[in-house]
Amino acid sequence: MLRRFALVLRVLLSTAGKDAFARAMPLYMGLGLVGTVVFGGNGMDPARLTGLAGESLPFRLALWSAWLLVGMPAARALLRAPATFFLRAMPVPRLLLLSAHALLLAVAELPWVALWAFGAGALAGCAACLVALAAHCMLLARPRGAIELAALSLLAGAILLGAPASLLLACAAPALALGLRAAVVRAPEVPLGRELPLIPSTVPALGGALVALALAYLAALLRGHRAVLLRGLALTAVGALAAAAWARTNGPLGAGPLAAASLAALAPVALCVGAGVSGPVLREERRLAWLLDACGAAAPLRALAAAAAVAAPLVALALAHGAAVGALTRAAPVAALRLLGGAGLAGLLLSGVALGCVRWSVRQDGRDSSRVLLSVLAAVVAATAAAWTWGELALAAWAPAAALLAGPAGARWISSRRERGAAVREGRAG
Repeated sequence: MLRRFALVLRVLLSTAGKDAFARAMPLYMGLGLVGTVVFGGNGMDPARLTGLAGESLPFRLALWSAWLLVGMPAARALLRAPATFFLRAMPVPRLLLLSAHALLLAVAELPWVALWAFGAGALAGCAACLVALAAHCMLLARPRGAIELAALSLLAGAILLGAPASLLLACAAPALALGLRAAVVRAPEVPLGRELPLIPSTVPALGGALVALALAYLAALLRGHRAVLLRGLALTAVGALAAAAWARTNGPLGAGPLAAASLAALAPVALCVGAGVSGPVLREERRLAWLLDACGAAAPLRALAAAAAVAAPLVALALAHGAAVGALTRAAPVAALRLLGGAGLAGLLLSGVALGCVRWSVRQDGRDSSRVLLSVLAAVVAATAAAWTWGELALAAWAPAAALLAGPAGARWISSRRERGAAVREGRAG
């Protein structure tokens, strides 16, 4: 029995596990960096965050909603990977298959479990794990019938009422048993999502090659990479909650310290999301290179269009971050406007930094992912340290970096380096 379980687990790890890791790694990296800023040193105590979740219904709902969004890509990859569908037709006991899926899902929930275990104890960590597993499975299973709907309602009611850990465990057990089985069995039945129509064909022509090319990149992003934007929204919610929780823990803050805390929480989020958005935009840029060459599109036009396509969703998410921090901390109108303006400008500048890091890292030599990870990590550390140390003055430091990395001069310099590197590799191969 143990050998069968190990074999099933190995198959899942080599198929769905790789996909889940690729989807979850950028988000979890951003969470780790935000957690380091919020909980490290003289920062917030995890017990304070879990205490706020227990006392405030809006805060509890926001925290749970953010985690369910953050963990959904990994859960979907683990339960719906087409490469694992053949296991359902093999002579494998259903209990073994479900247990292997549950174990991998529990690993994906570890950041959430760690928060509650350190903040409220081991029992609360176990309850958070079971509830998150049940919620993800139920959402992916698309409940049918009275029994599954009743189990989901019981789980939702326990979360809404802030039930103690022991009661949460009792309410989550039936939802997990029903939801996990339903999600695994129904995974092959889930149809592929319908693609969005091409935006430039439905949006009136605004004139100008720059706007047209930027809209084309945005259309490709929205049509084929909506999951990247949803993960960015989830990570933005986590960053806003972290900044608001830290501000409330440290008492009433003035407009300056509150803006600094908001930027320190936003910096890692914006860079991680910007890197996730930059990849599809640059792939689309390479795919359209022949058409742009035929149309005579200049290099500055291409660079600015890519920068605009990356900046548009980042600015929107950054504005949502600033608005959420202002609302959760009940900031005065002047402070709220300051938060909103600083966050919007930070999103614009950090999108350029993220785009430059990804453009520099992508060389199509098999080591792109490691270079992207290291370059974005270095940018996150530098940007977060600047925001934490200088507050809003960090915007002045990010501006030249964004202009150099994402502007036409930076794109041209990076492209020339890539071409020289390719020529050197071809020479060595010859």
